[in-house]
Amino acid sequence: MRKNFSHITQAFMTGLVLWTFSSCEENITPENSSEVQLSIDLPGNLDVETGPWTKADGDYVDASQYEGVRTLRIIVTSGPAESRTILYNQKIDGLENLITYTTTIPDLPHGSLSFYAIANEESLGMEYNDETITSNLAENHKLLFTDNADPKHFPARGPDIVKNGIPMSGYTSVELTGDRSVTIDLYRSVVKLALVVENATNSPVTLRKVSFGEFFGDRYYMFRDLTLDVPDGIQYTGMTYDNLSITIPGTQNADGEEPQTQTLSAYFYPTHPDFTEGNSPFTIGLETNNNIYKPLVFASNTAYFIRNTQVNLRARITTTMGVQLDFTVLGWDDRPVTVPPFE
Repeated sequence: MRKNFSHITQAFMTGLVLWTFSSCEENITPENSSEVQLSIDLPGNLDVETGPWTKADGDYVDASQYEGVRTLRIIVTSGPAESRTILYNQKIDGLENLITYTTTIPDLPHGSLSFYAIANEESLGMEYNDETITSNLAENHKLLFTDNADPKHFPARGPDIVKNGIPMSGYTSVELTGDRSVTIDLYRSVVKLALVVENATNSPVTLRKVSFGEFFGDRYYMFRDLTLDVPDGIQYTGMTYDNLSITIPGTQNADGEEPQTQTLSAYFYPTHPDFTEGNSPFTIGLETNNNIYKPLVFASNTAYFIRNTQVNLRARITTTMGVQLDFTVLGWDDRPVTVPPFE
């Protein structure tokens, strides 16, 4: 008898699910649904204030070929945060540094809809399926990512992004009343630090170690809500690249020879560390085969770095002055300049 009752219950539940699905289908009709032509522009640049930064001379941009889009996830939701419905969640693989991606999403219900795009989720070791989105997408569209990996996904060196690239994201909200076009501007979710080590001496030097202060955070919001949107509870650590063996030739003579350089790259989450005046964590220290140069502040008038920007830092090794620093913060530069990354 229990077995028969189980069969009856199962049949009832199956029928209920089918009825519910059928009812939902009936509610979405050609009269109250529309088609959206979605365009995703890759990538956008944030407006950056010039600020009190000192601009370094010369072009030393590291626009790595590995910073482009490999995979793209598109998500469409409706309803308020407490009862959000995921209408569409599709991942596209096999993309190679495209500029614009366009697709058509049919049968979307009329009303207030939110469109999200996430690029290169693999760079964070994540899969943003329906369950992950439902559990973590906050009311203000922010999606908190906490980097609990060991080693962490970011900060990352140039070689670290070769396989999966860097995370990017963007979103927009629209009121859908008929067929229309929607555009999402995709922004890089990290900051790029392009470091040029310049040898202004007459002899070659071998770079052994590069160390940075404690301004590398362990979390960030996937979708930018404000220009500066560093989450609470962020933990900051320093970063050291040791066991390097990078030889930078000398200028050979002092008669008009240009200093020899080596460009290195690093990527990290948006940062806004809490520190007292005169105790900036934005420091860099160098060690060569000849000298150990103590950490120096390179951004004394800066309290934060925002996503999708590029920190250009030049460390000039001299015979008489030790290390001299210049830096500037600009929008991320897309020029394809080939430079060697950290090894």
